[in-house]
Formats: sequence, C-alpha cells, structure tokens
Amino acid sequence: MYVGRIIIVGQAWGRSFVAYRVSSRSFPNRLAEVRNKSILVSPKDPADLARNPYIAYNCIRVADDVAVVANGTQADMILERIEDGQKPGDAIAISLVAYGYERDELDTPRIAGAVCGERCWLGIAKRDEFRVKEFKLAETQAFQVATYEMTDFVAISFGGKNAGEIAQKAYGLSFERPVCAAAAMAGVTAPGNGFDLAVYNPM
Repeated sequence: MYVGRIIIVGQAWGRSFVAYRVSSRSFPNRLAEVRNKSILVSPKDPADLARNPYIAYNCIRVADDVAVVANGTQADMILERIEDGQKPGDAIAISLVAYGYERDELDTPRIAGAVCGERCWLGIAKRDEFRVKEFKLAETQAFQVATYEMTDFVAISFGGKNAGEIAQKAYGLSFERPVCAAAAMAGVTAPGNGFDLAVYNPM
C-alpha cells in the first residue's frame, strides 16, 4: 500500500522521539540531511524544484525540550511559534490553518507532529478536513499519520534505542516506495538536554 509521507511520534527507553519517512512515486531522487538542529529533505537534482516546490523542506526541527516533525515548511512555523511561547498543539493548529493542504495535483494533506516530555501532538490539514489531537505517551507507544490512505491518528508499537535506529526502522516500514527517513530522539537526561538527530538514506 502506498501512503505517501509518514509521521510518527512516540516514546521508547524513557525518551520521546519523532520520526519521518518520505515515500514518493513522483520524486524518489531525494535524501535527508542533518543541518544543525534541523533535518532537511531535498532533491538530489535542484532542477526538480522547478517541477514541484513542495519537495524540499525541513522535516524535523528541534529545540531544547521539543521536537517538531512535518511534511513541509510548516515545521519551521510551528517551532518558531513554540519558541515564542505557544503550546505545541496551538502552534500546530495555527500553522496548519495558515498553510492548508498542498495545492498540487493530489491536494496532498499537510501533516505535523510534536513531542515534549510525555506529551505528543498530531495534526492534519486536508482539503475538506482539519484535525489536531494531543496524546499522553506511554513507554514503547507511538502514534502515526500519513498523507494518503492512513490519514487517521493511529496508535502503533514502534521505537528504538537511538535516533539512528528509529530512522532506519521508519524507512523499513512495510509501505510502498520508501525514499529516505529521519528521526530525533530526546537526550538521555531530557527534558532540557536537546535531541539527537539522525537520517537514513539507502545506498
């Protein structure tokens, strides 16, 4: 089954995490790169941006005690609002309303998530629907949403010992057309110790 982009928020080994996987039929020639406190998804050939402006963006942004994950530039707006003092759920809601769904040929939904301690949030903006929900995390529990087919917020069993393992597991999920994956996991002494970032790009 093809579900497009996938977001997962959860907790494992007492540490909160976010994960992101790019699945793509039209633009599979992309990779994920760690850039300071962000992870950027971008095409290997910059000329692809002329065909679709939505394929390059920060999919993960982190601060000391919060991580944000999204399938578009709304990730930047969400983290900036959180840093300005907004609650993560409110920041996700306002940003998704501001951006709305992507104006591409598939009306691709915008999805976003965040974790902070034992709380997490997921949001989605579709052409005809908008939702944001807060969850309390338990050990080895995670929540997932995707852009197609699996647009509900569902609880899943997912995790790993570190950000690298989580990114690799996200890439290995049994959905079609994987391209690359990324993850951020809270530091060992979190909250307040930042997040470790990792990517998985197949050879």
